[in-house]
Amino acid sequence: MKKIVFLIVATITIISCNQKPTFDFKFADQPQVIACNQTQDALLNEALYSFENDLIMKYDSINKSKIKGYGAFVYRGMDGSAKYEEIISENTRPVIDALIAENILIENKTPSHLNYEHPTVKCIINNIKDEDLKRTINALIDTKTMDPKLFNSRFRNFGRDADKDRYLALYIALDGYYQHILNSTPQESK
Repeated sequence: MKKIVFLIVATITIISCNQKPTFDFKFADQPQVIACNQTQDALLNEALYSFENDLIMKYDSINKSKIKGYGAFVYRGMDGSAKYEEIISENTRPVIDALIAENILIENKTPSHLNYEHPTVKCIINNIKDEDLKRTINALIDTKTMDPKLFNSRFRNFGRDADKDRYLALYIALDGYYQHILNSTPQESK
């Protein structure tokens, strides 16, 4: 009997160790505006909407203006000096953990934890509407000189266009928000 119990516990432990982290998608009812990889699209959309919700709650919780949220965040977010600990919500850490599990974010990587070589990240960048910006980001990635700090001024006025270019909004969320949080908050025990 003890052997059977041990085998069941061992099997469950092994199976659960190989599973990717799951969490409740709080924004699953929102339009799915990102389409890069069927298995990761729900996570990418969740990351985008969770990020925008965090900005709204921090910077304009009364009027709920996304434009105002982006305007207050983008410059400091892209250069890594935002007060992330004041912005994050309870949904932020599960999103980051899922992005790490999917290898979209990489721990202990500089100057950005964003995995620019990941096919999904390439898809996000290649779907940015601004052709000059897309070309610049790709050239910096190709020459291994990409650093999100290079774009803090360029994105300063992005807020008013956030609804027009959802891929750029997601790129800002990944490289200006989530990847910086890896540096600013300790990872919870798993």
